[in-house]
Amino acid sequence: MNDAVREYHDWILAQEIDGCTLTEGEGDGIQIEHELVKGWVNFYEIDGMDIVELRLERVLDGEPAFFLHFEFEDLDRAKELFNEMATAIYEMTHREIRHVLLCCTVGMTTTFFSMKLNELAQTMGLDYDFSAVPIAEAKKEGKNYAAVLLAPQVGHMRKEVAEALPGTPVIELPGSIFGAYNAPAALTLVVDTLSGARASSEESQMQFKRDYDKTKTVLALSYIHREDEPTLSYRVLDKGEVVLSGMLIRRSMDIRTLNDLAATLLVQGWKTSTFDAIGLAVPGVVDNGVLVEQRGGEEVQYDLASKLEELWGTKVFVDYNAMAAAVGCYVSQDKYENVAFHAQAVGVPDGEEGYVVNGQPLYGHNGRSGHLGPLAAGFALEMDVVDAAWRVGGMRELVGRYLASLACTVAPEAVYVWCDLLPDMSELREELEKSLPASAVPELFDVADYDSCVLVGELALCLRRIANEK
Repeated sequence: MNDAVREYHDWILAQEIDGCTLTEGEGDGIQIEHELVKGWVNFYEIDGMDIVELRLERVLDGEPAFFLHFEFEDLDRAKELFNEMATAIYEMTHREIRHVLLCCTVGMTTTFFSMKLNELAQTMGLDYDFSAVPIAEAKKEGKNYAAVLLAPQVGHMRKEVAEALPGTPVIELPGSIFGAYNAPAALTLVVDTLSGARASSEESQMQFKRDYDKTKTVLALSYIHREDEPTLSYRVLDKGEVVLSGMLIRRSMDIRTLNDLAATLLVQGWKTSTFDAIGLAVPGVVDNGVLVEQRGGEEVQYDLASKLEELWGTKVFVDYNAMAAAVGCYVSQDKYENVAFHAQAVGVPDGEEGYVVNGQPLYGHNGRSGHLGPLAAGFALEMDVVDAAWRVGGMRELVGRYLASLACTVAPEAVYVWCDLLPDMSELREELEKSLPASAVPELFDVADYDSCVLVGELALCLRRIANEK
């Protein structure tokens, strides 16, 4: 073990992880002990390369929970990877189990179904536990559960059970799901419903501070592609009040995913055709509702807005998600008339931006405003741009270059920045002041919740377009 790897080894041993004990393991390895999880950090030398292995498994069943091996080349990067494992430990040991109750006439069929649901939830690593009781016990037992599922044969009692359990979602399982013992569909329905219930019970982090039409009912959708969990978030604004929010986690966005969302909304009492308008924000170039993509070196156009209008029976608008986020940041404050939004995902050198100039969204020619990918290749940074996108210092320099260009062109009063590696805006300001006079640097605000910015902006865009069409 060379000096740099030894320093890394000793640094790990000095870390404090809540509830964990770190000790010397076999050879030069390190062992991590917790009542719910155990882990190892092992060091190898293979063909002259120093290899580090990070591994976790669940104590309950011995199933692997985290595994990563890498060549040790940079101490800071190695520390970042260990911190990712420490984050995984925290998430595993601080999970909130959501208990769901299934009810039928006498509890026999739901007992079998609950077993299938528990097996599926465990396989998928979801924090759900299912139990079954006769419908006669639902009102009493349901008080201790996150949700109550009713089999179709007792679905007529939904209103009665819901009145006895205020604040607890009571869901009637469709016969097509329960009769076929379709555990994946039932689990998806539960997860999606509880996501909506939790989100709608919390006050939105962003609120309208601009005038808007409080007589309309609109739905906003936001698809943001993250490597670990691409998400489709939704929010319903009904006559000035946010009445429903939630999220679906899917590997990709396609018509099937959007239809899944429509079904989820229907279960919660919302039919797509009843909305005055629906707004969908997506990554990529969007030109008047047409999604423009590069496939095999050729540009392909897909009229997503028209397709969804045909499926959903109402007006649908499609936008670039960074543009929607910029509008969200604009309408949630009343101090600045010129704002920009910058999104920079970890590990991705291509930045995304949206702009509001003098209160109006700036789309640019063919909707291409804010797509910054071609700029990154031309930046002369201290390290390769791909490597920079993985490191705090490199990311600060990369985003600094983007914002310096922004300050010299669009010149917004305020820039809202979403980047997990850069929560400290004072450090980013210092980076900008290396190339710009202090008076030219806009106000900088850290954004923790990309989805909220996009959803608020998409709601505002829907209302704005409805008004303009009049």
